[in-house]
Amino acid sequence: MTQPTHADYRDALDRLLACAVLFHGADTVADLADIDWTSLLEQSGLEDVADEIDFTGSASALRSEIQIGREFANALESLDERRRRIALGRTYARNPEKLAALGNEFGVSRERARQLEVRLRYAVDLQVAGSVNRAVGWLRRAVGSATRPDKFDGILDLLVGDAPPELRTAAEVAVMSAGGYERLDGVVGDERFRARIDKARRLAPGFANEAGVVDEQGLRTAVGGDEIREWDALVHNARLVRIGPSLVIRDTRRARVFVALRQLDRPCRRETIAEVTGLADSSSLSSLLSSDPLFVRFTKDRWGLAEWTDEPYEGVVEAIMKRITDGGGEASVASLVAEIPARFDVLPATVRNYIGTRKFQVVGEMVRVVDRPTTPAQSLTDARDVVWTREGNPVLHFTIGGHHLRGNSQKISGAVAQHLGVGLDESAKIPFVHPAGVDAASVIWRSYDPNGPEMGRLREALLECGLAPGDTAYVVLNPGGLSLLQGGMELVDAAP
Repeated sequence: MTQPTHADYRDALDRLLACAVLFHGADTVADLADIDWTSLLEQSGLEDVADEIDFTGSASALRSEIQIGREFANALESLDERRRRIALGRTYARNPEKLAALGNEFGVSRERARQLEVRLRYAVDLQVAGSVNRAVGWLRRAVGSATRPDKFDGILDLLVGDAPPELRTAAEVAVMSAGGYERLDGVVGDERFRARIDKARRLAPGFANEAGVVDEQGLRTAVGGDEIREWDALVHNARLVRIGPSLVIRDTRRARVFVALRQLDRPCRRETIAEVTGLADSSSLSSLLSSDPLFVRFTKDRWGLAEWTDEPYEGVVEAIMKRITDGGGEASVASLVAEIPARFDVLPATVRNYIGTRKFQVVGEMVRVVDRPTTPAQSLTDARDVVWTREGNPVLHFTIGGHHLRGNSQKISGAVAQHLGVGLDESAKIPFVHPAGVDAASVIWRSYDPNGPEMGRLREALLECGLAPGDTAYVVLNPGGLSLLQGGMELVDAAP
C-alpha cells in the first residue's frame, strides 16, 4: 500500500463529512461531537477497509453514488418536446404556468394538456422514482422537518447539483415536491412543519393574556415544537410577532408597553416607557396608561403593571381615606405621614397639608373624614384677587401664564367661588357674556384641596381676546355670565 497523500486524507474526510450531513443532519464541525462514529464509519462504507482504504477512490465512489440530478435530467430528455415543455413550464417549475396557456401554445385543449402532464409524470416516475425517493430520505435526515434556506439549498445541491444547468431547477422541484417541502418566509419546511404553523396560528390566542402576550413555552408544547430547531421561523410564519423576548399576537401599543414593563420589572416614568417601547412620549401614551386596566400608577409619575400591586396610586387624599376606612373610621397622623410617603414617593409635608384641609378633622393624634365639610362665608372685600369697577362690580384679576393658554386652571379665593354660587365639594359652569361663543368657565371647590377653589376652561376666552402670557386678565364676576375686560375701564382696589 502506498503512503496516503494530503489529498487522500482530504477526500476521505469529505466522504465522512458528507455522510455526517446526509445521515445525521450535522450542520457544523461542533455537531460531530454528537455523532456515533462507529455507525458513521459503517454508513460511509469505509468500515471494512478502514485500515487499507484508498482515500481518493472512496471519495470518488461517493460522488458516483449521488447521480440523482443526472438521472432526473436523463428522464426529462427522454420525453417528447411537448411533454418536456410542460415538465419545465409547469410540473417541475417553481412558478408553474397554467395548463390552459400551455395548451394554447401547443394548439390543444386544457384537458389534453392535463393528459400530457399525467403521462409525463408517469414516465418520469417510472425511470427515477426510486432515485428521487432516495434523495428525499437523505434530504430529510440532513435537514429534518425544516431548516434555513441556505442549508437546505446546500444539501439539495449535493443531491442534484450534477444536473445540467437548464434542468437543475426541475430536479430540485421534483425532490422538494416528493418530500413535501415548500419555501416559506425565511425557512424551508415540509408538510408536518406547515401543519404546525397552522396549529400555532390557531392555538396562539388561547395562550395569550389580555395584552396579547403569548405563553410561549405553553404554545410550543401544545404545537409539539420542542423538537423543532426552527421555532422562530415557525411562529413568524404563523404571523405572530416578536417584541423583545416576548411573543405577541399583534404588535400593538398595549402589547409593547406590557412587554417593556415586564422586561424592566419595575415601575417607570412615562419617558422611560416611551424610550424602551419606541413609542412617542405623547398624550396618546398617557391616555393608554391612564385608561387601560393593565397599567396603574405606582407614584405620581411612575407606572407599572396592575398585577404588581393591590393599591395603585390614586392620589394622596385617596390614600389617606383608605387608611382611615381600614382603621375603622380613623387613623393616626403619625402613621399616615410615615406610610404614605414611603409607599407613594410623596413628601411628608404634602400628606400633612391634605390632612389639614376641611375634608378631614384632627382630634388629638387621630384624623377622621368629615362627611359634610363646611366653610364660613367669605367676603369679596377681603379677597386679594378681586378689584372693583367704579360701578361696584367685582373683578377677578390674575397674571396670564403659558399654562393658562395650555388649558390649565387658575386658583381663586373662596370668596370668588361663593360669589359665583359654588361651595365646598361643588362645581358649576359659568358662561362668558364677553367674548361670546367660547367655552364656559368651570369653577370647582374640592374640600381636600389645600390650595382652595379653581376656575378652569379659560383658554378659549383668553385667546379670543388676544391676551398673551404676561398680560393681566380682568374678569367681571357675575353669576349669570362672565366678561373679560379689554382696557378702557378704570378699576379700584376697594369696593366703592
